[in-house]
Amino acid sequence: MQVVFVTGATGFLGSHLVCALLQKGYFVQASKRAQSSLNEFTFISGLYFGQDKSLVVKNLEWVDGDILDYEFLLATLKKDQLVFHCAGLVSFYKSDQEKLYKLNVLGTKNIVNACLENACAKLIHVSSTAAVGKAEAELITDETSLWDEKDGSSNYAASKYYAELEVWRGIEEGLNAVIVNPCIIIGPGDWSRGTGIFFKNASRNFPFYTSGSNAFVSVYDVARAMIELAQSNLRAERYLIVGENLKFQDLMNLISDAFKAKRPSVSITPFIASIAWRWYSLIGFLTRKRGLITKESADSSFKTISYTNKKIKEALNFEFTPIREVVVFTVNNKG
Repeated sequence: MQVVFVTGATGFLGSHLVCALLQKGYFVQASKRAQSSLNEFTFISGLYFGQDKSLVVKNLEWVDGDILDYEFLLATLKKDQLVFHCAGLVSFYKSDQEKLYKLNVLGTKNIVNACLENACAKLIHVSSTAAVGKAEAELITDETSLWDEKDGSSNYAASKYYAELEVWRGIEEGLNAVIVNPCIIIGPGDWSRGTGIFFKNASRNFPFYTSGSNAFVSVYDVARAMIELAQSNLRAERYLIVGENLKFQDLMNLISDAFKAKRPSVSITPFIASIAWRWYSLIGFLTRKRGLITKESADSSFKTISYTNKKIKEALNFEFTPIREVVVFTVNNKG
């Protein structure tokens, strides 16, 4: 039985990936920080295995450690091991710039170096479409689009871009690695954070929408693509993992319909959004609590971006789950 190593295993994507690997017959060493909660993993593993958790008990080993601890990685990673690097920080708060650099860039550097030193079989690194350059107006973004800091990218996007550079550096030094760039990932999980907020808001008849658009993908498809890439002979490539390009309004309509709730009907303008994030910043300063909206998150909700999934579809003969199906399944399996 092949042993694989997964970082960020208690998170949304990491939890789904661990469960998918267990279903495929792997023994999983799952890395987590000592203080990490297993609540999301427990819920997600219930979706995969129901009451029969025998695979989770027999073939899953939790390993407490931090990707910023290089000695931990050296001692844990093994020769000829598959490594899935999901750990990282997603934040659009300006105050998290240093944390983003440490966890996303230095953490990835440590993973890459440990994989090289221990002669691991292959690294599958989770990046983001945020780290991909944006195509010119009215063109669709693909893997060749060059990232440009002048595009006004977020600190999060910059951290993921520089993390990718660490992987490419490792590839130049002989590392067998593939980079995946998922778009906005949706699926069953914790509705109090991440994309779960879309579902939480819709369930409460949230009335607002913005004019922007982006790409969305099922978490099950992302995990499946990562495993298929790990099992393939493909190397030194990056792949956009994209289900469908949708307007935010259309996504919220799909979710609202699945809940049989009211569709959002109030369009938020950039001006109103700018007032909102400033208001939340002021409240956060006064209460020492983080606001719900930041400048970066507000700005991103008005951008119109489209991505192509042609490369991954051709490389693996891969088919994506329709977003409508993902939404209905997620609504019916509340986290």
